[in-house]
Amino acid sequence: MAKYQTGHYMELPRQIFSNQTFLNLSDSAKWLYLVLKEDEHRFTGKDETFFFRSNEDLAKDCGWKLTKLTRYKQELIKTDLIQTWQMHWLDKTTNKKSEKHVTAWRLKL
Repeated sequence: MAKYQTGHYMELPRQIFSNQTFLNLSDSAKWLYLVLKEDEHRFTGKDETFFFRSNEDLAKDCGWKLTKLTRYKQELIKTDLIQTWQMHWLDKTTNKKSEKHVTAWRLKL
């Protein structure tokens, strides 16, 4: 179930565009944040505070190469907009951990 109600709009915090801390974010970092907000909407529910997505899949979501994703991910981490960590996801049908690591993402704003 999606975290927010379905519709044809996306909520973004105004601070991204008005807070002094975030005014120097690059356009690419803001685009990444927008994509992460959409993924947060798609992959979390009301009680979930994070979602997981591989860096490769997220780079594809953004239309970028992995190196570009890594650069702008660091920009968002430095401004404390996001938190990330490596994890395995648990397949609920088999109760087994994934072989592949994925990146967990938590948006802090």
